[in-house]
Amino acid sequence: MLDTPAISGDTFLPLLTENSGSCRAAIFWRAFLAIEFSRKFRAEATAPLCQNRPSPLVGASFLTLNALSPDAVLHHSAARTGAAHSPVICLRFQHGRTTLAGAAQAFVGHRCDLPDSSLGLHGGWDWDGTTLTATVDPLGYFSLFVYRKGSEIAVSPSILQLIAQGADAEPDRVALAVFHRIGHFLGEDTPFRHIKVLPPGGRLVWREGVATITGGPPIPREQTLSRAQAVEGFIELPRAAIRRFLNAWDGPVVLPLSGGRDSRHILLEMVHQGRKPDTVATFHQGGRHHDCEVQAARVVASRAGVDHTLLGHARPRLRDGLRALLLTQLCADEHAQMMPMHDFLRGNPAAAALDGIGGDILTNPDDDAADFFDRARAGDYDGIARSLAAGHGRIISQPHHSGGAGAIYSPDLEEAAIDRISRAIRVFQDAPDPYQAFWFWNRTRREISFVSNGILGNAAMVACPFLSPDFVELGLSLPFTVTRDQRLHDDAIAQAYPDFADIPYEAGFRSRPLPRLRWSRVANLLDNLCVAAMAEPGRALHAMRQAVTDQPLRRGPADIYRLHAQFVAAMSADEARRLIVMEDRLSRAAPTGKGVVSDVVLA
Repeated sequence: MLDTPAISGDTFLPLLTENSGSCRAAIFWRAFLAIEFSRKFRAEATAPLCQNRPSPLVGASFLTLNALSPDAVLHHSAARTGAAHSPVICLRFQHGRTTLAGAAQAFVGHRCDLPDSSLGLHGGWDWDGTTLTATVDPLGYFSLFVYRKGSEIAVSPSILQLIAQGADAEPDRVALAVFHRIGHFLGEDTPFRHIKVLPPGGRLVWREGVATITGGPPIPREQTLSRAQAVEGFIELPRAAIRRFLNAWDGPVVLPLSGGRDSRHILLEMVHQGRKPDTVATFHQGGRHHDCEVQAARVVASRAGVDHTLLGHARPRLRDGLRALLLTQLCADEHAQMMPMHDFLRGNPAAAALDGIGGDILTNPDDDAADFFDRARAGDYDGIARSLAAGHGRIISQPHHSGGAGAIYSPDLEEAAIDRISRAIRVFQDAPDPYQAFWFWNRTRREISFVSNGILGNAAMVACPFLSPDFVELGLSLPFTVTRDQRLHDDAIAQAYPDFADIPYEAGFRSRPLPRLRWSRVANLLDNLCVAAMAEPGRALHAMRQAVTDQPLRRGPADIYRLHAQFVAAMSADEARRLIVMEDRLSRAAPTGKGVVSDVVLA
């Protein structure tokens, strides 16, 4: 039985009980409440944010953690994730003087004193009264958004905060067309023309209305290494990165564990170094009916002798999708499935988390990699762009629909989007593997990084061992002949940890099918109606109908792209404030910590 926490009416919609009357009456009752509450949210959201009250992070916001060794100092932001808790600075130079609103200094994310992205992704700024300086981590994997127009500049980790303060929300139609076709933005693009992110190693300097931005992705040279040397590097470099983290952190550790390679590699190396995580956690939504990811993770955890926490309760689909869309600043079409991990860590704020980001693309797991490598060597970047768009379209579309989200939301910009993608790939034409470098500096940096910064962002520390500078350099400089068979990471894990080599990854297990008749599907349907009406209050009945009827896209992507298009089209300062309030309320209403745990298998 799903243990659903009580949610009071003043924070969110009342839950449907078994005594609510007929199903149809309950649906209309919840729809009415959704419309009324969305009107309330809209009214509350009209109040200015930064102008009439101090930012929660005014002044320096460094928090040095207690659980440290004397060898290194880790820092993390004192703010929680979410736009409502994000600092912002707004500056305007006019008539020879600069006016300030917001936080003069801020730090966001996690970092170590060393210039090492594996020990934290971060950004921040400092205004000394004359010059504004803003920076991000060496890889630029932390999204720090910069608004520039005329003599105005504003910086925040939240797009919504920038627009709530008055940033021009003019859409970037070509950037959006790219998003519709591959699910993420390229380079420094965002949905809005005047808002960008800082580049890798980015540094912004603004003084008297004039801004300069430096930084960008380096293009590595190919290293002449044998397969055996590459395997050795894939063992020793992550080992060193994990050792640095363990030397700097002696507090509790939660490791998200999937059925794949990256998180397994981290777990087995921690076991090898004699410092097991306090628990490994795996999310799915099948309760007792374990999918292949859970089965693979459970076998590994059992043999490693660590507690395995399962986040297996059924989840509200549209609510999680909406929360993920806002958490990723309207810049990604994924991560709804990971909201259980986000809520689990919100209830464990003293724990550090480790993320396997980067381990996949740096070891070439992509089935299209060989074809794209050959096309890049032939200079066919346009062909790679079209294949990427077509492949993403097939994944998110119903069988009867072709063209993905682009055919629905930006059909007139097909060629402009393909040209933009092609040029982004061509930037890396001198890399050993242009497609791999493009993917690492674009999709992994601009979409997958929201796992480290958003999904896991409430943890006291987030370490990313595969983003250590030496490992990134190694992975991006290997000859394609070394990685072409897609088994480099498998071989490294098997060689380093032979006692676990017989355990297959998730593909070696068979998911247990969910029963077709289950109460969670009914509860999910009703919740979807409520959330749809709340997300689009101006056309609540239309939104509710869209949330439950078949669409050209598969259900999850259909929800995300519909909401994304609606939010961008309606974006204004008032709309941004409404979304900030809504995101905060949805977050506060969600269960946290033990509330999302379905069972724990102790070591």
